[in-house]
Amino acid sequence: MDEENTAAAAADAAHDTAEQSKNDESSTAAVQENADNAPADETASGADAPTDDAKDTAASSGRPKRVRKTTTNYVPEEETKKEMIIPDGKGENLGEMPNVVNKFGDVTWSTPSLKSLYYIVFGVGKKAEFKKHLLQFNGFNFSEEKEEAELDKVTQKIYKLKLDQLKEIMDLCDIDRSMDSFEEKKNPDKDMLSTRFLEWLQEPKASGKKLKKASAKRKSSSSSSAAATEAPKKKSPPKKAKKEASKPKKKKQTAKPADDDEEEVNIPGVSTDKIRSKIQSIVANADKDSVTVKDVRKKLEDWLDMDLLEYKNSIRTLVMDVM
Repeated sequence: MDEENTAAAAADAAHDTAEQSKNDESSTAAVQENADNAPADETASGADAPTDDAKDTAASSGRPKRVRKTTTNYVPEEETKKEMIIPDGKGENLGEMPNVVNKFGDVTWSTPSLKSLYYIVFGVGKKAEFKKHLLQFNGFNFSEEKEEAELDKVTQKIYKLKLDQLKEIMDLCDIDRSMDSFEEKKNPDKDMLSTRFLEWLQEPKASGKKLKKASAKRKSSSSSSAAATEAPKKKSPPKKAKKEASKPKKKKQTAKPADDDEEEVNIPGVSTDKIRSKIQSIVANADKDSVTVKDVRKKLEDWLDMDLLEYKNSIRTLVMDVM
């Protein structure tokens, strides 16, 4: 009997222990489920947000502060103008050849022969500097290493020209291309002319021909045309006309400065006579009461495609003589 009672008590104790463990597990699971289902806002509200005092404390706790970088303003680099380097050749400067200078005075930058000559010698450039650079040219000066290759390039440029174009350029440079100047004593073809032109470019020389006196004809014609154009504008009331008619000597004296060559304008590529003739034309077609020396100089600059500021004093004298 005692053994049966002991076994029954042990069985009851084991049953109670199993029931208690089940209850504990169910309560733990319920608590976990409630925690998982709790809203995020409640969880977040439980944590205290840092206050301003806490931020100040963190800042003063020795943590390094962010250093502001200094800003620099962007300044664009100025473009440096590349000046044309004129080679120092073995020949004569074109500006020292009277015939060439005279011929240059009869053309402008838009003249095909002048543009082609500049392209052959220097390549691409600014139109206002065509005459200036060409008149300083005295021949190619290539290094021994590059001479053959560079001369081949120049030869190709020459052979691309038509025969008429080549003749015009040679005439502009006052290069003798007559039949008698060649050993063959025959009418030169393109190859013969191209060879002579290339030789001249390597060592330019004046032809030695006498300068044609075409400028004197232009001078007389320009003075007469200017007098004819200015005559209507100088008309005055009848009384003044009678007074001027009674003093013919003074008229001749005032007309002399226009024909004198006392004032010279040394502008490369154009003669003083041509400048004077152009000024007479400008003044004749302008209002003398309002036209200024600066206006005339600006028109001359447009005509010659170059800056004439350094010649303003000489131009002023010519303008005053014409007016």
